[in-house]
Amino acid sequence: MAKDVTSRKEIPMPDAAQVGRAIRLTYVQTMLTAIFGASTGGMFLIGFAIELGADNILLGVMASIPQFFVTFQLLAAYFVERGVSRKWITVGFAFLSPLIWFLVAIIAFFGDVMNTGERMAVLIGIIVLVTLSGQFVANARGSWIGELVPAERRGRFFGHCLLFAGIVGSVFAIIEGRFLDIIKSHGLFAFAGLFFFGAVFGLASAALYIPQPECPLPGGGRKPGFRRIARETFRNRPFVLLALVTAVFSLSAIAGPFTAAYCLRDVGLSFFGLGILNFVFTAAMLLCSPFCGKAVDRFGCRPVLILGLLVLAPTAGIWLFIPPNSPLSAYLLLPWANLFAGLGSAAVSVAISSMMYKTSRPEGRSVQFAAFNIFATLVGAPMAILGGWLVSALQGAGYAVDLRLTFYLSAVFVLLAALVAKFLHEPESVRTPTLVFSYFPSRFARLWGHVASIYPFSASLVRTPRTAREDGDASKQATKR
Repeated sequence: MAKDVTSRKEIPMPDAAQVGRAIRLTYVQTMLTAIFGASTGGMFLIGFAIELGADNILLGVMASIPQFFVTFQLLAAYFVERGVSRKWITVGFAFLSPLIWFLVAIIAFFGDVMNTGERMAVLIGIIVLVTLSGQFVANARGSWIGELVPAERRGRFFGHCLLFAGIVGSVFAIIEGRFLDIIKSHGLFAFAGLFFFGAVFGLASAALYIPQPECPLPGGGRKPGFRRIARETFRNRPFVLLALVTAVFSLSAIAGPFTAAYCLRDVGLSFFGLGILNFVFTAAMLLCSPFCGKAVDRFGCRPVLILGLLVLAPTAGIWLFIPPNSPLSAYLLLPWANLFAGLGSAAVSVAISSMMYKTSRPEGRSVQFAAFNIFATLVGAPMAILGGWLVSALQGAGYAVDLRLTFYLSAVFVLLAALVAKFLHEPESVRTPTLVFSYFPSRFARLWGHVASIYPFSASLVRTPRTAREDGDASKQATKR
């Protein structure tokens, strides 16, 4: 353990070649982690819980309880600020997370001798352990990235991370969904096999942290007091306001695990079908995330964040037209909702990730991130339980409601987050209408121009409007003369 504690003066700043290599390795890690996440979470985890007999309330408990362990980020931040290597904290707990997933074999092999409550308790315990180890990785790696990736590249960096994760995660979700539909007659063992498969990729992702260079903590070798950093964090108004926006947005977790549950259990979709629909969401993120990253670097985080929230909120309205036992409606309508939801989610994710670094101070960043994540997560943590209880209680009282109620409520919180985001202060950013009516039209026009250069038949569609404007300007000049 001696090498885990290092003096800040002993760690050299990595050079440009090392940084470039680390960024490339991070992109590979992003794809491997996407396979791990796609195989062990999302619709497969919800499907596994439904196989165990979970009802709406238990699904909400499963989604909510692990989130309360976000408080362990403070412990991770304490270790970081005391001089424990961020690299080795990340490596150790990154290996631990996928290893814990092998414990799911307990449920697969002994599930027959346990009742639903006992099986769900074991599953929630496993998720808690994975979540706990993930808090250490998130805090240490988040602080590490702050010095490793140059500030002027962070927007594009996070945009590309979303891009690569989306490609790999969505493709594997579709393939694994089809595979699970074929072998689901094996019950719990089918899911356990899928979880083991994903855990292998999680271990591979953790191994790629090892060759990446450590970075010295800001502060010139000084060890600032933990309490002083905490006080300064709460006095940092832009950072606190961003945390408030994120916390309000986290209230949309009232829909939590219920989207997948409603589609699989109530609508009657297969895992393969749901994977295809989710691919539309991911594809939209793939197309949008690089543009959002460039927009963040050029125009600021605030307008991108507000635009993303305003695009995301109305997509919940599509569920009005997808009642239970209507898979055809889901296949016809959900692609459109997922398209816009993917665009909005990409903008929100890239903007918040970039603005966290922009508004935080380099010194003590691990503590600042811990406070940010704890506040935002704890605000939204109980919402999934509330959503499951609310639907069950209203149904028990005789009201004709279903899980879609949580989707509509989530849209209200997204709109509220957009309203709070208007108070964010980012001096170098532009107004949101400028982004909507200037940047995005110019980017799409440039993209269409590239298509026109490849397919000449479409060139007139690009040149004609521009020529008309030029002719109009020439006519005005002639009139003046």
